[in-house]
Order: sequence, then structure tokens, then C-alpha cells
Amino acid sequence: MNDIDTVPKTLQAIYRNLVVSCQAFPGDPLEDDATLLRLTQTAVRAGAAGLRLNGANLVRAVRRETCLPIIAIEKVHRAGHMRITPTFAAAAALAAAGADIIALDCTDRPHVHGEPWQELVERIHSELGVLVMADIATLEEGIAAAAAGADLIGTTLNGYTSATQHGASFDWELLSALKEKIARPIVAEGHIGTPADAKRAIEEGAWCVVAGTAITRPGAITKVFLDAVRSAAKKPTPTFAIGIDIGGTTIKSAIIAGDGEILSPVRIPTEASLGRDAIAASMKQAIQKSIEASKEAGVSPIGIGVATAGVVDAKSGSVLAATENLPGWSGFDIRNYVSREFGLPVFVENDAHAAALSELHLGAGKGLRNFIAITLGTGIGGGIVIDGRLHRGQWGFAGSVGHHSIRTDGRECNCGRRGCLETYVSSKALVREYADLSRDTGRGGTDSAQATHIAHLASVGDGTARDAYGRLARYLAEGLANLFNIVDPQAIILSGGLMEGAPFFVDEVQQRTRELLHFPDVRPPVILCAKAGPYAGIQGAAYAVFEGLSDG
Repeated sequence: MNDIDTVPKTLQAIYRNLVVSCQAFPGDPLEDDATLLRLTQTAVRAGAAGLRLNGANLVRAVRRETCLPIIAIEKVHRAGHMRITPTFAAAAALAAAGADIIALDCTDRPHVHGEPWQELVERIHSELGVLVMADIATLEEGIAAAAAGADLIGTTLNGYTSATQHGASFDWELLSALKEKIARPIVAEGHIGTPADAKRAIEEGAWCVVAGTAITRPGAITKVFLDAVRSAAKKPTPTFAIGIDIGGTTIKSAIIAGDGEILSPVRIPTEASLGRDAIAASMKQAIQKSIEASKEAGVSPIGIGVATAGVVDAKSGSVLAATENLPGWSGFDIRNYVSREFGLPVFVENDAHAAALSELHLGAGKGLRNFIAITLGTGIGGGIVIDGRLHRGQWGFAGSVGHHSIRTDGRECNCGRRGCLETYVSSKALVREYADLSRDTGRGGTDSAQATHIAHLASVGDGTARDAYGRLARYLAEGLANLFNIVDPQAIILSGGLMEGAPFFVDEVQQRTRELLHFPDVRPPVILCAKAGPYAGIQGAAYAVFEGLSDG
């Protein structure tokens, strides 16, 4: 297409020029319209010929600032899939906000949550009177989009569909083939990472170039530089931290390598019954043993991570609240105490949060971006991971999943409410259900010891024990269904003493949870067993150090 004077003025304005895409990754600190507006202002001042923007609100704000052509999209995320402007309503909102060109996903992927893109092209032209850009991934898709009437064809989605996952480089052969086969402006977009790429695209016949990540996403740009710097070190120095896990009866400590390897683990009694000073002294003794072990091993810990029961303010490193399992522990400034004693950076986490960190980096959560890790034992603890980061909440209470109610006016909970999940799913609850069914637990001892006995009976086929677990599965499924509805995680990961010796339990919980969920075929619940193991607390505490120092 060579006759520039025959095309709309909007296309003339971006011919052989640069369009800047001002977008942010979901969850990125830049993901707000005011910040993105400032990015567009910067791009315009630098000479951008046009802008590619996501969302009607941002388009409207930018239109007030500039008359440059705007290519607008509406990204829609559903059921784990992202589609670009999948509905006419989305397109109409963009046009009303001031878009000159509306871009659509015109790939041959299933569009189960949208409308046929061919119909959208026709309706946008006839009812909205704006141009349409087809975001495609293959030559065949480009030809089909041109035949359907798209005004521009963009290589935007090449490399992002299952059929074109060839890596993170621009497909120059696709650009050449599109130019040869299609008499429409071809936009070079996607994997334009350098000025040299942009220059080459224009030289090879692209109508214009759209660049975004390489210009307007500082996080991605930073990662490129970091990868280059880190790759220069052929033999990176191993990183180590000391991890501590403070329980009601035992304190565990070890040296943890950056890859999760556990070196020189030690255990000492917590001495909790003697109060705060005794607990602190035991913690100090455990850390001292690990410091001495690190010297013997010739390694230098970069920090100390402490996982503890109770509610933790991770910012200050203090315990906000704790139960009588650790008497006097509420209000104790762990960070200041440990830092003063050992002179190393100190990071403090709730023990369930630490377990979630361990699952994220080493266990069943490795490779997941969004999940909830739940520990089932004498109580229920939890940690929530969102976009690959532990979510602690404003005061450190995030993940207190044991204290949401599944029964109105149900059993009394130690938190002061009734019907909390923890009162229905715990070692004590298992003992209670078994006793209700059999009138005899079969042996005395602590709730934990009795629960272990019941788990053994269930594992060898005892019907009453299985029925007791079945009751807990029904209660737990109600709680997990609530969490799937509220948080919509990729998975929920279960661990703790209640799980040991009862592999059948997870299958039953998963089936019952599925039965409770709305649209279970669209979002089948994934419930996994934890993999991090018995040292999850100290490993998670160490990863709090690694993450904390990395974040600066």
C-alpha cells in the first residue's frame, strides 16, 4: 500500500513513525490511570506519533490532553484467558472515550467469552465509524482479518498464542509475508525491544511501529539490565540465611541456602511455659548454634529470618498478638532483639506466612502466581500469595482463614465468634467427630496424639474413622469454596498434622468443594498437598530474608 494520500488522515499521521504503547502489567505499581497519563505526556513530548492505550477511562483522560491518533483496546481477563476488546460494548466505550482506532484480538483462538471478531469489525465500522486494527499471530489470521475489512493488521499477538510460542523475538518472516500478501497497512508490534528493531521494521515495510514494554515499563526494562548484569558473573556466590521457626514446644533453626538447601538443622525446647524471657533466650540459643555452624561451614549468612506463631507486623518485626501457647509473646519486638544481639538484618514472619513463602519458592506453589497455603493442625493458619508475592494485609492478619464463619451461631471459637472454620476442622474437631460416631476415641492423650491414631485407623479402612474424616471434609469444603469465590486462586495448598497419614482426605475435599462451586467446569478447584516438608517454616523465614534484601 504505497499511495499515502488515499488513506484516512489518522493513518497518514502514523505512517513510517512510532506509536508508543502506555500500559502496565496487572498488579504493577504503574497500573493506575493518573500514572499512565503522565507516561503518555512524556511520550508525546518526546515526539511519539500516536498512542496505544488500554481502557476507556485512560483514553478519555488522554484525549483531553492530545489530538494524536489513539489505538485503543480493552483487555478482558476471564477463566485464565486474556482477550483484547472481545465485545462490542467494550469497543463502543472506547469509541465514546475518543479512540481513533480500535484494536481487536483476531486470532483463531476460541473466543468463548466474547463475540465473533468478524462481526465486531463490521459493527465497529457501521455503528461507531472508527478504524479497526486486527491483532493477529499468523499469516493466515492476517489474511482473514484483511478479508473481513480490518483497516490495519498488527503482528501484536505473534509469540503469545500456543501456535506461535517461538520465543521473545520479533518474527521478521511474518512481517515480510504479510506485506507480500495483504494490501493493508501492516503494523510491527510485539517484541520490538530495541531502536534497531524499530528501524529495521520501517525499512522492511511496516506502516508504523508500536513499542511499549521497551519504553514505558520500568520493571521490564530493569529486568533486562539485571539479567545482563547477573549473567556477567559466571560463578555467582551462593547466598545463605539463617531461618528460625518458633513453635509452642520446639524452636527449629538452620542455615538455608538460596536454593532452599538445609544445612546444620538444630532443635531446642522453646520453654514456653516460663514466659517471654525464656522463649527469647531459647531463640537466641538456637540462632547462636546456627551462627557457629555457619562459621564452621565457611559461609556468611546475609540475614536472619524468624517465623513465629502469632500475628506479626512484618514491617516492624514485632508480634502484635499471640495466644497462650507463647505466653507474654504479644508485643515483643523480635527484630530489634535479634538485630541487637547478632548485628544482621532481621525479617520476621507469621509461621503460616512463612510456610506459604516456602511453598512459593520450593513446594507445590512453585510456578504459581496466585494461591492460598493452609496449615491444618491444632488450629488453621494460612498464607495468601497474589501475583507471586506474599500478601500480609495492613496489620499482618491476611490469611487468617480459620476465622471465617461457615455456620451461623455454630460452635464457639476462641476468637470470640461462633461457627469459625477452625472449630470444625482441626485435630480437636477430628477427635470430637470420631467420638460422636463411635463414643470412644480408642485411646487417651493429647488431641494431636488421638488425631494421629484416628488417621491410622482411617488409613487401614476403619469405617468410623473414615466417616469422621468425611465430616471434616464437608466442613473444610465449605470454607475452601468460600475462598475460591473470594480470592479466585490458581490452587489451594494444604499441609499440617491433620493431613499426615490421610492421603484420601484431599481427594474427598476436592470433590466436595467442586460440588459447592458455581461454574465448576469453568474453574475446577485445584487442591494440592504441600511439598515443602517439615522445615517449611525455617525455609520460608529464610526466603523472607532473601526477598526483603532483594527488594531493598
